[in-house]
Amino acid sequence: VTFNVTFNITLQHLTALQAGEEPHCVTWQTVGTEGRWTPSGCTRVGGDTLHTICACIHFSTFAILTAINSMEDSFALTVVTYMGLSVSLVCLFLAIITFLLCRSLWSVSVTLHLQLSICLFA
Repeated sequence: VTFNVTFNITLQHLTALQAGEEPHCVTWQTVGTEGRWTPSGCTRVGGDTLHTICACIHFSTFAILTAINSMEDSFALTVVTYMGLSVSLVCLFLAIITFLLCRSLWSVSVTLHLQLSICLFA
């Protein structure tokens, strides 16, 4: 049911919001047999660390989704990701070379490990 006027709904958080967390008012939208959370029809108009006030134009199932917007966390995550990827690729390359050069240990198990290493490297 959609209304011409907005009504406010206050939602209580399960835990207090931390610095950098940004709450978003969302509603459940069903499309056919599937559903998804959507911000359409609801906007955040206020609140504090324990409550969020949403202005909505329709009845639905309401929720609060939080997003962390911190450049420091984002930068740290990027550095860890690239470092981990680099170390993994070097180790996989060394494993592939080892499997190819050690013909004396050649068996079905070594062949499977070689193929797995090639797939992970790719």
